[in-house]
Amino acid sequence: MDIFNLENVAINWEEIQAEKIEGESGYVISKTKEVGSIKIHHNTYSENFKADHWCEKGHILLVLNGILIIEFKDGTSVDVTKGNSYVLGDDVQAHKAMTLSETEVFIVD
Repeated sequence: MDIFNLENVAINWEEIQAEKIEGESGYVISKTKEVGSIKIHHNTYSENFKADHWCEKGHILLVLNGILIIEFKDGTSVDVTKGNSYVLGDDVQAHKAMTLSETEVFIVD
């Protein structure tokens, strides 16, 4: 992630168009703002969401509500609870998101 040479930007999430993305199960409502080479997401995952692909991109995330389960390709997982963050590096370990209940997450990548 390169955060050099960016202008100051205020983001009004109410003005960002939402996109519904289906998973292997459930869905995510994603609002995304691109600022330079950075993508900033406000995602709301449905109950019982499971991503339909493995991701190798790095992310910095903050769980605003609920619990985000990050499953790794090696079979391990980590639960990130409300108010907590997790950092995933680019090309470090393939991962996918899962939830048991509706979960709201702020993500920067």
